[in-house]
Amino acid sequence: MSRNFLTYIFLVFLSALLAQKKNSFIWPLDSPRVLTANYGELRPNHFHAGLDIATSGQIGMPVFAAEEGYVSRVKVSSTGYGKCVYITHPNGLVTVYAHLNSFSIKIDDEVKKEQYWNQLFEIDFKPKPKAIRVKKNEIIALSGNTGGSTGPHLHFEIRDEKKETPFNPLLFYKMNDNTPPAIQQIAFYNLADTNAPKFLNALRLRRGDDDFMTIEQDSIVVEQSILGLAFSGFDRFTEGGSPNNIYSIEIFLDDKPVYHHELNNIDFADTRYINEFTETVGGVKYQKCFLPTLYPEGFCKSAVNRGRFILLDNNFHTVKFIAKDESGNETKLKFTFRPRVFNFFAPPSVKSDLFVNCNTDFFINKNGLQVFIPKGALFYSTPLIFENTIETTGKLIILPTEASVRTQAIVGFKIPDKYLYNRTKLVLKSGNSLYSPINRGDSVFYAVKNFGWFQLMIDNEAPKIKTALTEKKFRKMKNIRSFSFQIRDNLTGISKYSLKLNGKWVLAEYDLKSETLTCTLDDDSPKKIQKLRLDVEDKVGNKSALEYSLNK
Repeated sequence: MSRNFLTYIFLVFLSALLAQKKNSFIWPLDSPRVLTANYGELRPNHFHAGLDIATSGQIGMPVFAAEEGYVSRVKVSSTGYGKCVYITHPNGLVTVYAHLNSFSIKIDDEVKKEQYWNQLFEIDFKPKPKAIRVKKNEIIALSGNTGGSTGPHLHFEIRDEKKETPFNPLLFYKMNDNTPPAIQQIAFYNLADTNAPKFLNALRLRRGDDDFMTIEQDSIVVEQSILGLAFSGFDRFTEGGSPNNIYSIEIFLDDKPVYHHELNNIDFADTRYINEFTETVGGVKYQKCFLPTLYPEGFCKSAVNRGRFILLDNNFHTVKFIAKDESGNETKLKFTFRPRVFNFFAPPSVKSDLFVNCNTDFFINKNGLQVFIPKGALFYSTPLIFENTIETTGKLIILPTEASVRTQAIVGFKIPDKYLYNRTKLVLKSGNSLYSPINRGDSVFYAVKNFGWFQLMIDNEAPKIKTALTEKKFRKMKNIRSFSFQIRDNLTGISKYSLKLNGKWVLAEYDLKSETLTCTLDDDSPKKIQKLRLDVEDKVGNKSALEYSLNK
């Protein structure tokens, strides 16, 4: 028997085994497969890591384990995934179920033990391996709207057990999808400055004479010869369904492959790549089909010259652009263009005597400002401009604003005398981002995730507590099974809260969206409540308290 034949048999067997593993998961809801968001959907500062499965606007639908396994992690948070369960399966994959309303009894028992042991509502713990076993199709929770969810649904992920990289779940399920992606616009980028892509122009599309779409203009002439492409578009699983992102993009130049990405294997460490991958121009969000210096390797299947068209002539060239969804539906685009001029690579457009190489650590201590940018924190090497007027105006500028920060940069400075009294309350605000201080000696440091304009602010305002539970109602507590408080903080946000009845900590659930803290009395609660105390603290240590006592 030949070696080639044995190799062929092995590959057939391996493919069958992988296919069996791939298709072993059941759908986690007993409902039509309606998706409101897919894997890789464009979100602020991150790619969506799973599927958002519709629950018809309802809370409380049974959520089923997609396969047998054991509960390997449970997280409860007022932000992010809210109430969330992780199940590890024998095939080396982990399924994640988020924004849940409640857990099954055996999971909830362990959650409450952990909450009472730590005296915290928000927990993140890993039960002992195989301590909480689940069967395939077992109800593990009820769907909800907890955490950062904007409406009732189930967020569902499939991850690699060891690396925790989220995979595209639609590669594990067969969807009834016959709707091809929609490409709305194509855009050219000038890539002569290798560290600063510049948007050139958008091209509108029309239906061509064959299976390909084409460009409205009869002749396309571009003023550059080092170019990249970007697109705007979406995919639907059904006609009239939610617009989601497009799974696969392939680009060919003169029938030679130039670029190919697929929405899969996007590690959480790389999810901020979305800020470099996309750009909004004229109200249209474009996705770039060329790569920066550093990029998520699992994201891109192939890229010649990092997806750049480097043209050495003024002839017409043909571009084929193929968009494909997970079910294999395709939309194809073909057009020709030529560069008007032949140009060389250009020097950096930002003039500065400081230059950050994205492949090495950068540190500077200049004019009272310390900046540390670790290796790999930027997608491109870039010149930097600093302006420090913290001493006089409380302001700080780091340019270029459009530089995307992949991880974190550290910014620090000596605390001006006028701020020393409030040194622990100094926050740094930039747009919608707010950074809390790290105090070291006479200086303060901030871990920032963006460049641009920063304003130093003092947060010495304590959180506010409001409640409909008056002193009079408290005296009749024996008739009340549930009560709530509104707790809010105007700047840094709520960090800690603790509710005690008769001096004993009790579980209270915080919903950030409504800023409501709710306590539901159970059989373990005191039968006769003499004293209630709620303590709330914000992220820089400002504290508030509310207390009722029958002993006064």
